Amino acid sequence: NHDMDCSQEREADSSAKSCRFSHDDSSAWLRHLAERGYVVVQDAVPPVDVERALDLIWRDLEGGHGLRRSDPSTWPRGGLQNTGIVASLAQTAGPWHIRGCEGVQRAFAAIWDVRSEDLITSMDAVLVWTPWWRKPDNERIGLNAEYGGWARPSTEGLHLDQNPFDKPDLDCIQGMVPLLPVTPEVGGLEVVPFSHTPDAKERLKKDFPVLQRLGDWCPIGSRGSHTAGAFLIEANPGDLILWDARTIHGGRVGPGLPWGNDSSFTPPTQLARISVTVSMTPRSKASEKVQKRRRKGFQAGRAFNHCPHEAGTSSGTIHATREEGYHKFELSKKQSMVL
Repeated sequence: NHDMDCSQEREADSSAKSCRFSHDDSSAWLRHLAERGYVVVQDAVPPVDVERALDLIWRDLEGGHGLRRSDPSTWPRGGLQNTGIVASLAQTAGPWHIRGCEGVQRAFAAIWDVRSEDLITSMDAVLVWTPWWRKPDNERIGLNAEYGGWARPSTEGLHLDQNPFDKPDLDCIQGMVPLLPVTPEVGGLEVVPFSHTPDAKERLKKDFPVLQRLGDWCPIGSRGSHTAGAFLIEANPGDLILWDARTIHGGRVGPGLPWGNDSSFTPPTQLARISVTVSMTPRSKASEKVQKRRRKGFQAGRAFNHCPHEAGTSSGTIHATREEGYHKFELSKKQSMVL
Protein backbone atom coordinates (compact mmCIF):
# COMPACT_ATOMS: atom_id res chain seq x y z
CA ASN A 1 0.00 0.00 0.00
CA HIS A 2 1.13 3.55 -0.65
CA ASP A 3 0.55 6.69 1.36
CA MET A 4 -1.64 8.54 -1.10
CA ASP A 5 -4.03 7.61 -3.87
CA CYS A 6 -1.78 7.71 -6.91
CA SER A 7 -4.74 7.33 -9.27
CA GLN A 8 -5.94 10.84 -8.56
CA GLU A 9 -5.98 13.46 -11.31
CA ARG A 10 -2.77 14.77 -12.84
CA GLU A 11 -3.03 18.28 -11.35
CA ALA A 12 -2.90 16.87 -7.82
CA ASP A 13 0.77 16.09 -8.35
CA SER A 14 1.77 19.71 -7.85
CA SER A 15 0.82 19.52 -4.20
CA ALA A 16 1.57 15.85 -3.58
CA LYS A 17 3.78 15.16 -0.56
CA SER A 18 4.99 11.76 -1.67
CA CYS A 19 3.93 8.64 -3.45
CA ARG A 20 5.52 5.73 -1.65
CA PHE A 21 4.91 2.10 -2.54
CA SER A 22 5.79 -1.14 -0.83
CA HIS A 23 8.85 -2.75 -2.37
CA ASP A 24 6.84 -5.90 -3.00
CA ASP A 25 4.15 -4.01 -4.92
CA SER A 26 6.47 -3.79 -7.92
CA SER A 27 3.76 -3.81 -10.57
CA ALA A 28 2.20 -0.69 -9.01
CA TRP A 29 5.40 1.31 -8.48
CA LEU A 30 6.79 0.36 -11.88
CA ARG A 31 3.57 1.60 -13.47
CA HIS A 32 3.73 4.86 -11.52
CA LEU A 33 7.38 5.36 -12.52
CA ALA A 34 6.60 4.72 -16.19
CA GLU A 35 3.53 6.97 -16.23
CA ARG A 36 4.65 9.88 -14.07
CA GLY A 37 8.42 9.71 -14.27
CA TYR A 38 9.18 9.24 -10.56
CA VAL A 39 8.32 7.03 -7.59
CA VAL A 40 9.41 6.19 -4.04
CA VAL A 41 10.04 2.58 -3.05
CA GLN A 42 9.72 2.53 0.70
CA ASP A 43 12.19 0.83 3.02
CA ALA A 44 14.48 -0.42 0.26
CA VAL A 45 17.31 -0.12 2.79
CA PRO A 46 16.53 -1.44 6.29
CA PRO A 47 17.27 0.73 9.35
CA VAL A 48 20.34 -1.26 10.36
CA ASP A 49 21.91 -0.59 6.95
CA VAL A 50 20.92 3.08 7.05
CA GLU A 51 22.75 3.43 10.36
CA ARG A 52 25.74 1.50 9.07
CA ALA A 53 25.99 3.71 5.98
CA LEU A 54 25.72 6.83 8.15
CA ASP A 55 28.50 5.58 10.41
CA LEU A 56 30.76 4.83 7.44
CA ILE A 57 30.11 8.21 5.79
CA TRP A 58 30.74 10.02 9.06
CA ARG A 59 33.98 8.09 9.49
CA ASP A 60 35.21 9.53 6.19
CA LEU A 61 33.83 13.02 6.82
CA GLU A 62 35.89 13.00 9.99
CA GLY A 63 38.97 11.47 8.39
CA GLY A 64 38.94 13.44 5.16
CA HIS A 65 37.31 16.74 6.09
CA GLY A 66 38.02 17.29 9.76
CA LEU A 67 34.40 17.22 10.86
CA ARG A 68 33.63 15.70 14.24
CA ARG A 69 30.23 14.08 14.50
CA SER A 70 29.90 15.00 18.17
CA ASP A 71 30.94 18.64 17.66
CA PRO A 72 28.67 20.66 15.34
CA SER A 73 30.98 23.67 15.55
CA THR A 74 33.38 21.75 13.27
CA TRP A 75 30.80 21.13 10.56
CA PRO A 76 31.05 24.48 8.70
CA ARG A 77 34.84 24.17 8.57
CA GLY A 78 34.93 20.86 6.70
CA GLY A 79 35.58 22.31 3.26
CA LEU A 80 32.33 20.93 1.82
CA GLN A 81 30.96 22.69 -1.26
CA ASN A 82 27.86 24.84 -0.93
CA THR A 83 26.08 22.57 -3.38
CA GLY A 84 26.46 19.70 -0.93
CA ILE A 85 27.64 17.40 -3.73
CA VAL A 86 30.58 15.45 -2.31
CA ALA A 87 31.88 13.52 -5.32
CA SER A 88 35.10 12.59 -3.52
CA LEU A 89 33.01 10.19 -1.39
CA ALA A 90 31.96 8.19 -4.48
CA GLN A 91 34.47 5.38 -3.93
CA THR A 92 34.16 5.04 -0.16
CA ALA A 93 32.60 2.46 2.12
CA GLY A 94 29.38 4.37 2.93
CA PRO A 95 27.88 4.73 -0.56
CA TRP A 96 29.17 1.29 -1.49
CA HIS A 97 27.25 -0.12 1.46
CA ILE A 98 24.05 1.28 -0.07
CA ARG A 99 24.95 -0.05 -3.54
CA GLY A 100 25.32 -3.51 -2.07
CA CYS A 101 21.94 -3.55 -0.32
CA GLU A 102 19.64 -6.27 -1.61
CA GLY A 103 16.55 -4.03 -1.68
CA VAL A 104 18.26 -1.46 -3.90
CA GLN A 105 19.54 -4.09 -6.28
CA ARG A 106 16.17 -5.85 -6.44
CA ALA A 107 14.41 -2.60 -7.34
CA PHE A 108 16.70 -1.90 -10.28
CA ALA A 109 16.52 -5.54 -11.36
CA ALA A 110 12.73 -5.16 -11.50
CA ILE A 111 13.02 -1.97 -13.56
CA TRP A 112 15.20 -3.61 -16.21
CA ASP A 113 13.74 -7.12 -15.90
CA VAL A 114 17.13 -8.71 -15.24
CA ARG A 115 18.81 -10.53 -12.38
CA SER A 116 20.60 -8.47 -9.73
CA GLU A 117 23.90 -10.02 -10.77
CA ASP A 118 23.39 -8.59 -14.28
CA LEU A 119 23.45 -4.97 -13.04
CA ILE A 120 26.20 -2.37 -12.74
CA THR A 121 25.97 0.60 -10.40
CA SER A 122 26.62 4.30 -10.68
CA MET A 123 29.54 5.63 -8.64
CA ASP A 124 28.85 9.33 -8.38
CA ALA A 125 28.31 11.25 -5.13
CA VAL A 126 26.92 11.73 -1.66
CA LEU A 127 24.79 14.80 -0.93
CA VAL A 128 25.63 16.49 2.38
CA TRP A 129 23.98 19.66 3.72
CA THR A 130 24.91 21.26 7.01
CA PRO A 131 22.04 22.79 9.06
CA TRP A 132 22.29 26.34 7.74
CA TRP A 133 19.31 27.80 9.60
CA ARG A 134 19.63 30.08 12.61
CA LYS A 135 17.46 32.31 14.79
CA PRO A 136 14.67 34.13 12.92
CA ASP A 137 15.97 37.53 14.07
CA ASN A 138 19.51 36.58 13.00
CA GLU A 139 20.97 37.65 16.33
CA ARG A 140 24.26 35.98 17.06
CA ILE A 141 24.77 36.05 20.76
CA GLY A 142 26.06 33.55 23.22
CA LEU A 143 26.01 29.98 21.96
CA ASN A 144 24.40 30.99 18.68
CA ALA A 145 27.57 32.74 17.55
CA GLU A 146 29.35 29.41 17.54
CA TYR A 147 26.94 27.94 15.02
CA GLY A 148 25.83 31.01 13.06
CA GLY A 149 26.88 31.93 9.56
CA TRP A 150 26.53 28.59 7.79
CA ALA A 151 25.78 29.12 4.14
CA ARG A 152 22.43 28.03 2.80
CA PRO A 153 22.90 25.23 0.24
CA SER A 154 22.83 26.27 -3.39
CA THR A 155 21.43 23.70 -5.80
CA GLU A 156 21.89 23.17 -9.51
CA GLY A 157 18.26 24.13 -10.21
CA LEU A 158 15.79 22.24 -12.35
CA HIS A 159 17.51 20.35 -15.14
CA LEU A 160 17.72 17.19 -17.21
CA ASP A 161 20.50 14.61 -17.12
CA GLN A 162 19.53 13.17 -20.50
CA ASN A 163 19.45 15.31 -23.63
CA PRO A 164 16.05 15.18 -25.34
CA PHE A 165 17.64 15.61 -28.77
CA ASP A 166 20.36 12.96 -28.50
CA LYS A 167 18.63 10.51 -26.17
CA PRO A 168 14.85 10.68 -26.51
CA ASP A 169 14.26 7.11 -25.29
CA LEU A 170 14.60 5.47 -21.88
CA ASP A 171 18.29 5.13 -21.08
CA CYS A 172 18.70 5.40 -17.30
CA ILE A 173 16.59 5.47 -14.16
CA GLN A 174 18.24 7.67 -11.56
CA GLY A 175 17.92 7.16 -7.85
CA MET A 176 18.92 8.22 -4.38
CA VAL A 177 18.59 6.85 -0.88
CA PRO A 178 18.16 9.47 1.86
CA LEU A 179 19.80 8.54 5.15
CA LEU A 180 18.01 11.37 6.99
CA PRO A 181 14.33 12.42 6.69
CA VAL A 182 13.42 14.47 3.61
CA THR A 183 11.02 17.16 4.82
CA PRO A 184 9.66 20.48 3.48
CA GLU A 185 11.68 22.29 6.15
CA VAL A 186 15.01 20.89 4.94
CA GLY A 187 14.29 20.16 1.28
CA GLY A 188 15.66 17.57 -1.10
CA LEU A 189 14.77 16.40 -4.60
CA GLU A 190 11.97 18.04 -6.58
CA VAL A 191 10.57 16.67 -9.82
CA VAL A 192 8.17 17.78 -12.54
CA PRO A 193 5.62 15.00 -13.05
CA PHE A 194 5.01 13.82 -16.63
CA SER A 195 7.98 15.84 -17.94
CA HIS A 196 9.58 12.64 -19.29
CA THR A 197 6.82 11.91 -21.80
CA PRO A 198 7.34 12.18 -25.59
CA ASP A 199 4.89 15.09 -25.82
CA ALA A 200 6.68 16.97 -23.05
CA LYS A 201 10.02 16.42 -24.75
CA GLU A 202 8.75 17.69 -28.10
CA ARG A 203 7.51 20.89 -26.45
CA LEU A 204 10.83 21.25 -24.62
CA LYS A 205 12.85 20.87 -27.83
CA LYS A 206 10.69 23.48 -29.54
CA ASP A 207 11.14 26.01 -26.72
CA PHE A 208 14.79 25.19 -25.94
CA PRO A 209 16.55 24.53 -29.26
CA VAL A 210 19.83 25.49 -27.59
CA LEU A 211 19.79 22.10 -25.83
CA GLN A 212 20.74 20.51 -29.13
CA ARG A 213 24.22 21.99 -28.72
CA LEU A 214 24.62 20.74 -25.16
CA GLY A 215 25.49 17.35 -23.74
CA ASP A 216 23.38 15.46 -21.24
CA TRP A 217 23.55 18.26 -18.66
CA CYS A 218 20.59 20.44 -19.65
CA PRO A 219 19.71 23.29 -17.27
CA ILE A 220 16.04 24.27 -17.56
CA GLY A 221 15.54 26.76 -14.75
CA SER A 222 12.07 27.56 -13.49
CA ARG A 223 10.73 29.36 -16.52
CA GLY A 224 7.37 28.75 -18.10
CA SER A 225 5.10 25.78 -18.29
CA HIS A 226 7.86 23.16 -18.54
CA THR A 227 8.45 23.23 -14.79
CA ALA A 228 4.87 23.83 -13.65
CA GLY A 229 3.85 21.42 -10.94
CA ALA A 230 7.37 20.80 -9.61
CA PHE A 231 7.18 19.46 -6.07
CA LEU A 232 9.44 18.11 -3.36
CA ILE A 233 9.49 14.34 -2.93
CA GLU A 234 9.31 13.66 0.78
CA ALA A 235 10.83 10.40 1.95
CA ASN A 236 12.03 8.51 5.00
CA PRO A 237 15.54 7.23 5.66
CA GLY A 238 16.06 4.06 3.64
CA ASP A 239 13.48 4.85 0.97
CA LEU A 240 14.65 4.59 -2.63
CA ILE A 241 13.64 7.64 -4.69
CA LEU A 242 13.58 6.83 -8.40
CA TRP A 243 13.10 9.05 -11.43
CA ASP A 244 13.48 8.71 -15.17
CA ALA A 245 16.58 10.58 -16.39
CA ARG A 246 14.26 12.32 -18.89
CA THR A 247 12.27 13.80 -15.99
CA ILE A 248 12.98 17.43 -15.11
CA HIS A 249 14.33 17.49 -11.58
CA GLY A 250 16.66 19.32 -9.23
CA GLY A 251 17.40 20.25 -5.64
CA ARG A 252 14.98 22.29 -3.55
CA VAL A 253 16.21 23.95 -0.35
CA GLY A 254 13.63 24.41 2.38
CA PRO A 255 13.35 27.33 4.82
CA GLY A 256 15.17 25.41 7.53
CA LEU A 257 14.14 24.61 11.07
CA PRO A 258 13.38 27.32 13.64
CA TRP A 259 16.06 27.98 16.22
CA GLY A 260 13.71 29.27 18.89
CA ASN A 261 14.76 31.84 21.46
CA ASP A 262 18.01 31.82 23.43
CA SER A 263 16.52 30.11 26.45
CA SER A 264 15.41 27.14 24.35
CA PHE A 265 18.37 27.10 21.96
CA THR A 266 20.08 23.77 21.44
CA PRO A 267 22.76 23.20 18.80
CA PRO A 268 21.93 20.89 15.91
CA THR A 269 22.60 17.24 16.64
CA GLN A 270 22.76 15.96 13.07
CA LEU A 271 23.42 17.20 9.57
CA ALA A 272 20.48 18.52 7.59
CA ARG A 273 20.81 16.11 4.69
CA ILE A 274 22.79 13.01 3.77
CA SER A 275 21.62 11.21 0.64
CA VAL A 276 23.42 8.62 -1.48
CA THR A 277 22.79 8.82 -5.23
CA VAL A 278 22.53 5.40 -6.84
CA SER A 279 21.49 4.20 -10.29
CA MET A 280 21.86 0.76 -11.84
CA THR A 281 21.56 -0.41 -15.42
CA PRO A 282 22.17 -3.78 -17.11
CA ARG A 283 25.82 -4.65 -17.62
CA SER A 284 24.91 -5.49 -21.21
CA LYS A 285 24.53 -1.75 -21.91
CA ALA A 286 28.22 -1.16 -21.10
CA SER A 287 31.01 -1.92 -23.56
CA GLU A 288 34.09 -3.86 -22.50
CA LYS A 289 36.03 -0.59 -22.66
CA VAL A 290 33.60 1.07 -20.26
CA GLN A 291 33.71 -1.87 -17.86
CA LYS A 292 37.49 -1.73 -17.84
CA ARG A 293 37.40 2.00 -17.12
CA ARG A 294 34.98 1.38 -14.26
CA ARG A 295 37.29 -1.14 -12.62
CA LYS A 296 40.30 1.13 -13.01
CA GLY A 297 38.31 4.08 -11.72
CA PHE A 298 37.27 2.21 -8.62
CA GLN A 299 40.88 1.32 -7.84
CA ALA A 300 41.93 4.94 -8.39
CA GLY A 301 39.11 6.27 -6.21
CA ARG A 302 37.62 8.25 -9.08
CA ALA A 303 34.04 9.48 -9.23
CA PHE A 304 31.88 8.83 -12.28
CA ASN A 305 28.35 10.09 -13.00
CA HIS A 306 24.75 8.93 -12.69
CA CYS A 307 24.82 6.67 -15.76
CA PRO A 308 26.63 3.38 -15.04
CA HIS A 309 27.15 2.34 -18.65
CA GLU A 310 28.87 5.57 -19.72
CA ALA A 311 31.80 5.63 -17.26
CA GLY A 312 31.60 9.33 -16.52
CA THR A 313 32.06 10.66 -20.04
CA SER A 314 28.92 12.80 -20.37
CA SER A 315 28.67 16.50 -19.55
CA GLY A 316 27.80 17.30 -15.96
CA THR A 317 30.21 14.74 -14.52
CA ILE A 318 31.96 16.02 -11.40
CA HIS A 319 35.52 14.74 -11.54
CA ALA A 320 36.92 13.97 -8.11
CA THR A 321 38.98 11.36 -6.32
CA ARG A 322 39.10 10.00 -2.79
CA GLU A 323 40.55 12.28 -0.12
CA GLU A 324 43.72 11.19 1.64
CA GLY A 325 41.98 10.80 4.98
CA TYR A 326 39.30 8.43 3.72
CA HIS A 327 39.45 4.89 5.09
CA LYS A 328 40.42 1.91 2.96
CA PHE A 329 37.84 -0.83 2.52
CA GLU A 330 37.17 -4.03 0.62
CA LEU A 331 34.09 -4.67 -1.49
CA SER A 332 31.76 -7.41 -0.35
CA LYS A 333 30.51 -10.05 -2.79
CA LYS A 334 27.21 -8.16 -3.25
CA GLN A 335 29.08 -4.93 -3.91
CA SER A 336 31.64 -6.44 -6.29
CA MET A 337 28.78 -7.94 -8.26
CA VAL A 338 27.63 -4.50 -9.46
CA LEU A 339 31.06 -2.93 -10.06
